[in-house]
Amino acid sequence: MEKISKTILNQVITPRNPESYKGNYGKALIIAGSTQFGGAAILASSAAVNSGAGLVTIATTPEKFSAINSTIPEAMTLDYHNKKELLKAILNNKVIAIGPGLGTSSVAIGLVKAVLNNTKTDQTVILDASALTIIAEEKIPLQTTAHIIMTPHQGEWRRLSQLGIPEQTEAKNFEALHALNPDAVLILKKHGSEIYYQDMSFQITAGNAGMATGGMGDTLTGILTGFVSQFGYSLATIQAALLIHSVIGDKLYKKNYVVLPSKIIEKLPKYMNEFSQQTTNKN
Repeated sequence: MEKISKTILNQVITPRNPESYKGNYGKALIIAGSTQFGGAAILASSAAVNSGAGLVTIATTPEKFSAINSTIPEAMTLDYHNKKELLKAILNNKVIAIGPGLGTSSVAIGLVKAVLNNTKTDQTVILDASALTIIAEEKIPLQTTAHIIMTPHQGEWRRLSQLGIPEQTEAKNFEALHALNPDAVLILKKHGSEIYYQDMSFQITAGNAGMATGGMGDTLTGILTGFVSQFGYSLATIQAALLIHSVIGDKLYKKNYVVLPSKIIEKLPKYMNEFSQQTTNKN
C-alpha cells in the first residue's frame, strides 16, 4: 500500500487565475441534515465553502434554514422535500454529496435513490454516513454512471461490504469494492485512512487522537466536495482532500487536546494558500 506524500498538496492546490469568477470553481449540491442532525449539514457545507467550491447549495429540511443561513451566508438553501427543485439541482450541479446527518427515514431513502437514478457521467457523487447505511440496508445498487466516492468509517464499511472489522484486509476490501462498483473510489476512514481505487491502494500517515470527535467525517465530505468542485475529479484531488484534512488536524493537535472540526474548517483557506504559494515558489 503506497503512502500519500504531502507533495500531492502542492500539485493539486495551485494558485488561482487572477481573472476568475465563482463559476470557475464548480457548483456543488450537499444533501444533508435532518431535524435531529442539523450540525452535520452545517459542517459539511461550511467545509465545502471554505475549501473553495464556487457555488454551494445545501438541500436540507426547512427547519434548519435559519441556522444555515446565519452560519454560512455564502451558501444557498433548498428544501429537499420539493422533488421538482431537488431534481433540478441534482441535474445542474457537477458534484453532489449526500448523507451527513440525513438519517434513514423514508424521505432520506428517496433522496439517495433520486441521486443515484439521475446523476450522469460528468458528475461526481460523494456518498457518506446515512447514505451508506441506506444503501447497505435497502440493498440499493451503485449503478449510476457518475464518478462515485464512498467515505465510510469501518462500521459503515462493515455494513456495506459484509466484512467484519478484523476481516477488512487490503485484498478483501478490494474484492468487496469491486463487487459494489468496480469504478468507485473507497475512502476507508480509520487510523491511517486508506484509499482504494481499481487495483491501487494508498494510505495517509497523518491524523491524531484529538480528531476523534463528532463531525470530523462530515467535514471531510465537505472538503472532498470543495476540492472536486474546483480542481476536478481525479485520484490526486481525492488524495489531497483526504490528506489536508488530517494535516491541518495535526497542526492544531500540537496545541490542542481536542481538535474540533470547525477549527479545521476555519484554517482551510490559510493552509491552502500556503500550499499554493509553495507551488509558485517551486516554479
